[in-house]
Amino acid sequence: MLAMVLLLVALIWFYPPTGDFRAGNPFWNGLTTFSTQFKASLIESFDSLPSAPKGTALILVPYGNFTEMELKELRDYVSAGGTLIVLDDYGYGNQILNRLELDLRFTGKPLLDPLFNYKNKWLPRITDFTPTPTTSSVGSIVLNHASSLSNISDAAVIAWSSRFSFLDLDDDSMWDPDEPVGPLPVAAYVKIVEGHVVAMADPSILINGMISIEDNPTFIKNLIELQGPNPKILVDQSHLPKTPLDEAKEVITTLYSMVSSPHGTLGLITVILALTLTPIWRKGERT
Repeated sequence: MLAMVLLLVALIWFYPPTGDFRAGNPFWNGLTTFSTQFKASLIESFDSLPSAPKGTALILVPYGNFTEMELKELRDYVSAGGTLIVLDDYGYGNQILNRLELDLRFTGKPLLDPLFNYKNKWLPRITDFTPTPTTSSVGSIVLNHASSLSNISDAAVIAWSSRFSFLDLDDDSMWDPDEPVGPLPVAAYVKIVEGHVVAMADPSILINGMISIEDNPTFIKNLIELQGPNPKILVDQSHLPKTPLDEAKEVITTLYSMVSSPHGTLGLITVILALTLTPIWRKGERT
């Protein structure tokens, strides 16, 4: 029994993460290619943000709510000179934009393009760019189950969908007369005090299955280098959806930290001895 438990723990510990946008996930939906190519550092809390953020870029894929303290930390990060790149398609990023007192918003609705696409209408091809350093050497990018931006009056739009695209408000995958049609903004940026906020209506552009398609890597590099070349890149992992595997790894990590202390080690040894000697004790009671 003990051997089986240890084997199961080892399998869970050494099997790579499978969650969306996890930096250690080598599968199609992970960020190992991005993390390796751009030499990104991971953070599990905004407490790890640098106090002097100039020359850094924070990649944030929001899949959950933020505390007021976290929102303040993000605002302080941007105001002090950091570049915050929010990649969102479900609208969670609007909490951040609202706290930054911006009008810009993520619509949270699917952007489909039945004509200008990569393989199907869920993979819109973007070819309309505003000439800025963020779009230098970029001819086309491909998005994956993307959304769009709205209320863009206070932002500089840098990428638009084609005029054949539409926003699928009722999620029926078909265009209806009351649904907005393209061109629709999909990427924009705003300057706030010393820093910048970039809003990109598709986090999937970063995943292993998408990052190498067409000019996606060049576009990503340009966004990261909005304030200058070779910034230190930070990738937040604390607001991503968790799989059962992720939760199991966290439990093992917690248990490891507990047993690594002297008292914890002694307790673990006691438990192992008890489990090992129990059959011997029982055999002695029967004789």
